[in-house]
Amino acid sequence: MEENNESTQFEQRSYNLVDSIVSHTIMLLLWTILLVFTSLSNGLDETVLWKIPKPMKGFQWQQHFGRWYNQFRKAPCSWSGALEFTDNELFFGPETKQSILFSLTMRNRGICNTITSRAFLQSPEAITKAEDTIAGGFGGLYVQVAGDPKLFGIAYGCTKLNVLGDKCDDPSITIRTRMRFPDKRVIAMIHDALMQLWGIGVDELHRVQHIQPCFQQQPVGKLNKQWW
Repeated sequence: MEENNESTQFEQRSYNLVDSIVSHTIMLLLWTILLVFTSLSNGLDETVLWKIPKPMKGFQWQQHFGRWYNQFRKAPCSWSGALEFTDNELFFGPETKQSILFSLTMRNRGICNTITSRAFLQSPEAITKAEDTIAGGFGGLYVQVAGDPKLFGIAYGCTKLNVLGDKCDDPSITIRTRMRFPDKRVIAMIHDALMQLWGIGVDELHRVQHIQPCFQQQPVGKLNKQWW
């Protein structure tokens, strides 16, 4: 009798374990489907951005210091309000051998605001880790994936790394240009780079409007005067 009871209890525990595994698997599958559906409903399949890309070869920050204009972006969920900002001007400058300073000026509801922070160089230096100065939306991992120091730059950002390490749960893309109003040739180069990286085009990203420049008065760091 006791053996039958023990056998019944063992079977019940086994059933409970299997049921728990099945339930968790179904929940994970539903969550994945929800993420994919949300990505597609936003016009961009964000699943292609989950894997952290390799940095571009030969990148040197010294060549990228100075003034830039953000033109296209896919904002992270943690800073989705950034899509409302216009007139994005970005400045990069040196701080130490291990860090750079960067400053972002943007117009929000008619008022210009500036966020200044630092990013620590990794190896290679196309990878940086930025300090979070606005609680959740500005820091994280940044990878320079493509560009030309005289024309444009494409940066991949990750504010929330996946537990697997090589994937990102909250990715972003920011595309900057040297010109406030880039010509068709530069736009075509950006489009081609995006297609090679992720199979997406510039028309699938949010376009930053440049209406009335904020004209940030002071550059960050010790920027070379050749940029001004």
